[in-house]
Amino acid sequence: MVTVGYEQARGMRGKHERPDGYSVSKSITLEVPVAKAYAAWRDDSARAAWLQNAPLATRTANPNKIIRASWAGGASNIDVNFYSKGPSKCQVVVRHNRLASQAVAGKMKSYWAEQLAALKASFGPSR
Repeated sequence: MVTVGYEQARGMRGKHERPDGYSVSKSITLEVPVAKAYAAWRDDSARAAWLQNAPLATRTANPNKIIRASWAGGASNIDVNFYSKGPSKCQVVVRHNRLASQAVAGKMKSYWAEQLAALKASFGPSR
């Protein structure tokens, strides 16, 4: 990470930039078991209820751990990680990789913040 800071300070690397494009991540903690959060992502009809304008195709999945998917026909990809924080609490982390530009990365970071808020709302009010 020292290299990243050095390159950013000297203008050699932009914010969110990686060798294969730009990458952003967003996370949220949910008051539901990890299996329920995973099902909300894995099931197409459940996902359509809260995730808007999502051209994704699942490539691989490890139940209750991770979903890897292509985005927009493979132009970029996402990794969705699921972490149990107890019997009725979990964290979901979305990392969107291979984005074309810093502007696109900024838009996708905002997009994922909105979509993860919609996911949280889909489970109803918190305790």
